[in-house]
Amino acid sequence: MFEQKKISTKDKILRNAARMFSERGYDRVTTREIASSAGINSASIYYYFSSKDEILKSLYRLYTEEQNKKRPDLNELLRLVEIAPPHEVLMKSEYHYDEEIREFLDQILVTATRGFLTDLESERFLQESIFGDIMGILKPLLERMVELGKIKPFKISVFLRVLCHYCYSAAALNSSPFKQSVAEFQEGMSLLFSLIAPVQ
Repeated sequence: MFEQKKISTKDKILRNAARMFSERGYDRVTTREIASSAGINSASIYYYFSSKDEILKSLYRLYTEEQNKKRPDLNELLRLVEIAPPHEVLMKSEYHYDEEIREFLDQILVTATRGFLTDLESERFLQESIFGDIMGILKPLLERMVELGKIKPFKISVFLRVLCHYCYSAAALNSSPFKQSVAEFQEGMSLLFSLIAPVQ
């Protein structure tokens, strides 16, 4: 989506919708406002999307596609657990996006979180793409580290919930005037991972 130099009308619609949904909430944004922000006639939006709901679903699909491209290889990480320090392995489990795509993905995440309690589509997206993904990669890694005696046993599920909250907070910051750089986000992840006590 972001690799082309010329931005398509469809991409403009999605970018503007993500920004507006994250700032004001899905229910408070109209297709007319999205079209205006994208610089197109309000009727033209229906050439690309049949409804506002389809725009939201397209945003969630886009997030999942970008996530799938960057997802670390769990089997490779599990092999690395055998030979590398725990902190190094955990830092390699992080998704790495450039600034532009990260800001867009953070807006989608904030949109989903705003709709979590009232919208089944947003709830499903968060469960699968955010919480499910963190659990699916980090839980087996941490369990294996405990099993190998590389880290002290601890409540993995509690730690992963804290990590999920940190990821959301970082996304919320990125959708506000108080943006956080990729380097700052990774410093925060490193700090959280340093709470996991290695066995001496």
